[in-house]
Amino acid sequence: MDIEEIYNFLEKSQGVSRTKLSPKADLCRDLGIDGDDFFELAEDFASTYNVSMNTYCWYFHHNEEGFNIGALFSPAPYQQVKRIPVTPETLLLAATEKTWPIVYPTHKISKKRTDILINQFIVTALLCFVAICVLIEFA
Repeated sequence: MDIEEIYNFLEKSQGVSRTKLSPKADLCRDLGIDGDDFFELAEDFASTYNVSMNTYCWYFHHNEEGFNIGALFSPAPYQQVKRIPVTPETLLLAATEKTWPIVYPTHKISKKRTDILINQFIVTALLCFVAICVLIEFA
């Protein structure tokens, strides 16, 4: 296996232009693979190359999908750690070793997702506001 196979995988899986690919290209920052796209890439990669992702910690590598208003008030997991880039070289090493090659620093992520609770509160409050406005309009 060589880096060209990883490039082919990225082209096919994510539609990444070959001209943007280099061994040290950061999949998230340089190639724009983030959020759900990164989750899908990781699943497809693990399946295609039979790589064990048991030690994979997504929050070190990319954000979640969409805008997280709650993260303005309480940090999301990806805001609680220093980001570690994933590159085509990283994927080549993982495919060769059949296991995720990154050893993460000691860290503690809050188990409570206060940012999600804040988002749910905001959505609920907005829905209640809309419902009240509709009721007043038709009363």
